[in-house]
Amino acid sequence: MTIVTQENDLINYAAIKRISVYAGDVDDEEGGKVAQVYSILAFDFDSAFSDDEDNPEDGLQIGVFANESECTLVMNDLIKSIADGKSIFRIPQPSFDTV
Repeated sequence: MTIVTQENDLINYAAIKRISVYAGDVDDEEGGKVAQVYSILAFDFDSAFSDDEDNPEDGLQIGVFANESECTLVMNDLIKSIADGKSIFRIPQPSFDTV
């Protein structure tokens, strides 16, 4: 399967070690929290990090969303596409709905 990221990068699913959802903060220039975002990150087999825990900073960002429910829906769609044997999955752009 090929995963097309929000930035239109192509990722070979066969080279991925793990795909996970992470929550993170967006900070302003002074270091104050502006918002929380939810990301889908892929970790490749060639990266040098622990088998016990992946470092989110080493992940390949394939999607960022303003709320957890939208991120979870996209992750579930990705899982379904993998299970269904689809050849391409395009990560949708965020809705920017913060509800």
